[in-house]
Amino acid sequence: MSKDNVLQFLTKAANNQQLQEKLALKLHPDELAALGKEEGFEFSADDVMAALTHLQKQPGFFKKLAEAAARTFSPAPDDYPATGVQPFSGRKK
Repeated sequence: MSKDNVLQFLTKAANNQQLQEKLALKLHPDELAALGKEEGFEFSADDVMAALTHLQKQPGFFKKLAEAAARTFSPAPDDYPATGVQPFSGRKK
């Protein structure tokens, strides 16, 4: 068990939408470790904390984290035209 396994698991999750959805529901390192085990990665809650500490020390980590959070919690892009939505008058012209 090691932080390397955590990092490999997170890399896999970055490329797998279904795994990302499962990961979003995990709030505690023990839950993350259990999900990792389901996906074939052996690591402990302590390994999760070590991996997060390692990631935090990487240049640009917080910028990337903020961008990922913004993408995750932003509303889906709309297909409205660039001019915006036209008001509905209730009558046909």
